[in-house]
Parts: sequence; C-alpha cells; structure tokens
Amino acid sequence: MFKPFTTPVSSRLASSGAVILKNFVRGKRQSNQSASTKKVVNQLSALSASRKQPKLLNLCNEDLIKHKTIVNAWNLFKRKVQQRKHLQLKKQYKSIYNAMEDLKQTSPKLFELANAQQEGKRFPLEMRIPTDYPPTQPWVYNYSPKNKQ
Repeated sequence: MFKPFTTPVSSRLASSGAVILKNFVRGKRQSNQSASTKKVVNQLSALSASRKQPKLLNLCNEDLIKHKTIVNAWNLFKRKVQQRKHLQLKKQYKSIYNAMEDLKQTSPKLFELANAQQEGKRFPLEMRIPTDYPPTQPWVYNYSPKNKQ
C-alpha cells in the first residue's frame, strides 16, 4: 500500500535529535470554523473587496501624458503581435485547406483515409492520467477497458 511522504521540518531540529516529521496529506483541508462563522467571513470579504483594488495613480499632467503614451504604445505592440499571429494562422489554415482540396480532387480514397476518425487512439477516461505525485490508490496495471455494446 502507498505510504505518505515524510520529510524532516528542520535540519537543525533533526541534528539535535528531535525529529519532527511532516506528513504529506492529499485532499482539501477542513477548517475548524462553524458554518455561521464561515458565512460571516465570506460576507465580510465580499464587502471589503473594494479595498483589494490597486490604488489610482496620482500623477501630474506631464507624467499622466507619459503614462498614457506608454500604455498606448504597449497596446499597439500587443495588437501588432496578435495580428501577426492571426495572419500566420490564417495562412496555415489556407495552406492546409488547399492541400486537402488537392488531395480530394486527385485521390478521393486517400482523402477519406486522411479524414477518417481513428478509434482507440484516446487515453481511456477510466484510467488515471500520469502526474508528478503518486495516487492515493495504487495504479491498476491489469486494467482492461469496458466492452462497448
């Protein structure tokens, strides 16, 4: 069975002989607050959300003009980059479309094979996708997919 990770909290404590182990816990942490306390905390955090907004810049007119100029230049740069990407994708799509049209006209059989749906190429939804951390339940190596009827 799977054992949780344990790591020493401090090398100083470990060298002094007092080893404190911190267990790796999977899942959502449970708070010790009651439901009514949680409700009040949520309401207060919603009311105080305006305080979390960044404060407006108090700039003189000259600095404000500089700031707006820089922001406009940055937005123009981002727009040009986005337009270049869009144009590149448009060219790629047009090239793919033309190639598929040529294939359709020259060899309809190959065109159908190129566009056929491939069965069994997907990762089974019932299986756990590999991740960096081990699962809480071990991997089932003798897995076989359910038969479709």
